[in-house]
Amino acid sequence: MSDNRAPVRAADHLDVEVVGADRSLVIALGTGPTEGATVAALRLADAAASRGQRVTVYAYGEAVRVGAQTCPTSSYVRTLIGEDGGDGVAARDVTWIVDARDPRTAEQVPGVVCGDGSDLWRSVRAGDVVLGVTA
Repeated sequence: MSDNRAPVRAADHLDVEVVGADRSLVIALGTGPTEGATVAALRLADAAASRGQRVTVYAYGEAVRVGAQTCPTSSYVRTLIGEDGGDGVAARDVTWIVDARDPRTAEQVPGVVCGDGSDLWRSVRAGDVVLGVTA
């Protein structure tokens, strides 16, 4: 006997709203620049920002190197936070914060903000969706 019903999507049954343009995404990023999880987090942040969502990335541990000027991933961070010279990309509401207690936070790309755990906590409390990315 064949079942011709359309597959049921979980989102159809959940009483939650997918992150919309008026929502915010917070990513607590703890993985290094070469980690696949970091690449996935950067892509997620870019997609959310492209849809007009507010994005905050708090980088700690190995992730403080992601926005360092000497790191290959710095160009992605520069584009994400809108410090790449414009290039026709619409203004984005993206904040990239690095843990200032880490000595590797020196020489970040322009636009990266130095912060601490209280900034992470404030971001988490204000965020609609929070994602932790760790190794």
